[in-house]
Amino acid sequence: MRSITFLRHGESTGNASGVIQGRGSSPLSERGRMQAAAVGDRLRNQRFDLVVSSDMERAVETAEALDRPFVTDAAWREMDVGGWDGLTNDEISEQFADELAALRGRQDVPLGGTGETLSGLVDRISTARDAVFDRLEDGHSALVVCHGGVIETVLGLALGMADLHRLVVRVTNTSMTTVVAHEDSMQLVRFNDAAHLGAVTGWAGSRLRDGGLVVGLVRHGRTAANVSGHWQGQTDNGLNDIGRRQAADLAAWYGEFGVVYASPLGRAHQTAETLANGSELATHAGLAELGMGAWEGLTRDEIVAGWPELWDRIYEQNEDLPRGDSGETWSGMQKRVTAAISEVVANRPENHIGIVSHGAAIRGHVSGILGLDHSARRRLGVPANTSVSHVVIEDGRRVLADYNVAPHLE
Repeated sequence: MRSITFLRHGESTGNASGVIQGRGSSPLSERGRMQAAAVGDRLRNQRFDLVVSSDMERAVETAEALDRPFVTDAAWREMDVGGWDGLTNDEISEQFADELAALRGRQDVPLGGTGETLSGLVDRISTARDAVFDRLEDGHSALVVCHGGVIETVLGLALGMADLHRLVVRVTNTSMTTVVAHEDSMQLVRFNDAAHLGAVTGWAGSRLRDGGLVVGLVRHGRTAANVSGHWQGQTDNGLNDIGRRQAADLAAWYGEFGVVYASPLGRAHQTAETLANGSELATHAGLAELGMGAWEGLTRDEIVAGWPELWDRIYEQNEDLPRGDSGETWSGMQKRVTAAISEVVANRPENHIGIVSHGAAIRGHVSGILGLDHSARRRLGVPANTSVSHVVIEDGRRVLADYNVAPHLE
């Protein structure tokens, strides 16, 4: 396994002024320098076998703040937006109305008249990404300091989706997004992690401050079955010592939600009790883990040996069948968890809600937001124990703000 973490540069003076930058050069703002220092402190003890930066000013300044050797590569520059550079969104709408209409009609036109096409950007970033992976040995990792449009392109490539507009937020300055290369596939394991700037950051933070609805999806702490590799499903296990410590560390970092809801299973409820820390705590049966039927309590090897045909149909042929013969289907679990979250939201007493659930349940719900079906579910990694993934709910629409954020585990 090889991984690349993509770090967006700190806020630039162009970002602060609200203009589209593209290839335009601007230094970091004062806030951008503070952001770069914060992410540098966070990464100080983390190992990367290769560090690469876009050669643009705002990216290089951010890379320099990390205080480690790096190389620059023009392949990681921001998208060339031609005549849009230096304009506000309103100015672009006024001056390039025909071009915007063509883009909305999915025509592959150069941005700003003379810039890159979207397909050209995808080809450039796909080639650059593969070149970095090719430089990594198995088990090694790289850090790439680059730009928002570039990272959104990486995200689309990892998820196999050309258009993520309205499904995810714009990435936050100095946030980190991590992609893993397996033998024959790519997987997104972390998205828009800016925990060094606070628990709820970027657009999600601004929506929360304005009274918007933000849901934090929290996976329970570690259990003995997590360590031994036994599939728990809806078996009612509690936390082990590490899991209890993880829950306490999460609570110390994150602070309080307005209200916390939990799966009724012991490992989730124990985590929620620690996280609530005096806040209201409620239980909802619909937040339980994917039911594994006869597979519960078994290891992967035991399941493969006992149910070779069913295993092959689900995990090799990607048929969405009940797990362990009598368990749930993936899509059935998705519908159940989504209905439970919808019920929680409809009856919410607060606008900042913590929901403590399970790895497959959270991945299933987020996969549904992103439009990933059962066959594409493994494009999204399983969230770590006590990680947080935020969803903003606005006008009935669910937008993924970040995924698998867990600075307390680093």
